[in-house]
Amino acid sequence: MTEVVVHVAVGDNQAEARFLETLDTFARSRESADDNDAEESFDVPCIMVKTVPGSQITRKAITFQDRRSAAEFLSLWRREQRRI
Repeated sequence: MTEVVVHVAVGDNQAEARFLETLDTFARSRESADDNDAEESFDVPCIMVKTVPGSQITRKAITFQDRRSAAEFLSLWRREQRRI
């Protein structure tokens, strides 16, 4: 399994709140999909998030289990960014 790491800039508290809401929405959608696919079981978390230090703009590094998950999250995040 190849992990995919995505970096997202969240410049202020409002952007970070939107990021966390988007991440929660994504996680809930994945949880629903996993419930429908009872044959698969995962030994590792679907998503890991950490704050990347050393920059004036707050950045998050999100680790996904696969490219498809990363692409789905980025699509959701971009839609949320355009919505504001």
